[in-house]
Amino acid sequence: MYEKYLYPAIEPYEKGFLEVDNIHNVYYEVSGNPKGIPIVYVHGGPGGGTTENCRRYFNPKKYKIILFDQRGCGKSLPTLELEGNTTQNLVNDMEKIRIHLGIDKWILFGGSWGTTLSLVYAIHHPHNVSKMVLRGVFLSRQKDLDWLYQANGAGEVEPIAYEKLVKNLNKTERRDVVNSYFKLMRSPDEKTRNEAFLDWNEWESYLVSVNKQPFNRKRELEFSKQIALIENWYFENKSFFEENFILNNVNKIKDIETYIVHGEFDLICMPSAAYDLHKELKNSKLYFLSNVAHTQREWKISKKLVEITDLI
Repeated sequence: MYEKYLYPAIEPYEKGFLEVDNIHNVYYEVSGNPKGIPIVYVHGGPGGGTTENCRRYFNPKKYKIILFDQRGCGKSLPTLELEGNTTQNLVNDMEKIRIHLGIDKWILFGGSWGTTLSLVYAIHHPHNVSKMVLRGVFLSRQKDLDWLYQANGAGEVEPIAYEKLVKNLNKTERRDVVNSYFKLMRSPDEKTRNEAFLDWNEWESYLVSVNKQPFNRKRELEFSKQIALIENWYFENKSFFEENFILNNVNKIKDIETYIVHGEFDLICMPSAAYDLHKELKNSKLYFLSNVAHTQREWKISKKLVEITDLI
């Protein structure tokens, strides 16, 4: 249903790989109007990658639409590579893409982890950002991680699904679910690793929408490996920046025109995070959407995002 609010499917007129270091080659593509307003889609996860529908949130006559897959995921190579896979390096990769494409300033369009990366990028390069559109704000603080993975957060709202996440963890291991999964994903036993990847992704997949969809473990294994391994790597390493980094540095981006969209029933990213950010960004507008959760595939979220990109 959400797709009816998007623009028709288009194909990129430019695509390729940018060699960002001696390990990673980052996939990027450009579609829409070559002379349009530059806007970059910053995907979530980390490890989520982009799809063709990511191009469809923007009027192709108005925008020069840039998509890229972050290190280790999507079409970027090598797949699942964690060495050198850090937030600062992702920020550097974005800068290399911007310079490679000859862009002065661009709009950041990020969702979930994509809001984290967009905000960190903007803090480091505020003069290269014209505007921001942020959906499902994730500030990657300890309390954001605890909400998502520890028992006294989203698990209080969805206890049956949460029990599936922690079913293989003993009482001690449940005190730090992220670290326990970090160890499970490195088990010498392939079956144990795959079950950890699937359990991690199934938990998040259950939370993304108010309309629950069955999780096909056989079909989802390959994607689960990607998103679970990379997400867990980042969260085990506290996203590679100090606690509360974004709000502590928000003064550097307080005047950037920003649009924040957040589902009031979002169980992955706390609505309070969106409000905390909005209060600090003096040039921001906040849209809390009723009866929707996290994913941009919720029709109300898709509709609002397209309305915003049409307006700005």
